[in-house]
Amino acid sequence: MKNQKPIKYSAAMLLSLVCLASSCQKSEREFLIGRWQNSSGPNMIFNKDGSVYSVHMGKRRKGAYYLDTESKPQQMVLDMRNTEINAVLFFDFNAFSDKHIELTPTYVQKRGGKKKKSDLTRKLLFQRIDPNDPLMGTNRFSVKTTPSENN
Repeated sequence: MKNQKPIKYSAAMLLSLVCLASSCQKSEREFLIGRWQNSSGPNMIFNKDGSVYSVHMGKRRKGAYYLDTESKPQQMVLDMRNTEINAVLFFDFNAFSDKHIELTPTYVQKRGGKKKKSDLTRKLLFQRIDPNDPLMGTNRFSVKTTPSENN
């Protein structure tokens, strides 16, 4: 009987650690939920269900994403095999503020091919778009003018 207590405590401790680790992953994933804008490339829309939309030049592509917060650096994987991209994309992921993330392409794996280093190495900076903020999204480009009277 004395030997069973450490096992019970070890199992309980392991279960606690697994729950804690999964909640950390969940909070990072929840952080991503929403629309992110990149000035020179695609906008990304991350959903709670693990799906992601890449919106670029009027085209909307649906894929899936996975965020690995345990690796150093953190990794994001975008599975875009069911789109014309037809590949799994790997990125180094860095959230450097609550409104900004940085994705650096690292690898690409085309359907049926081997994982290869990405030809693109330029860091992609994204800013969160808050639909309730009048200074973000398309509203940030609006201009109001008042006509002047010329006599």
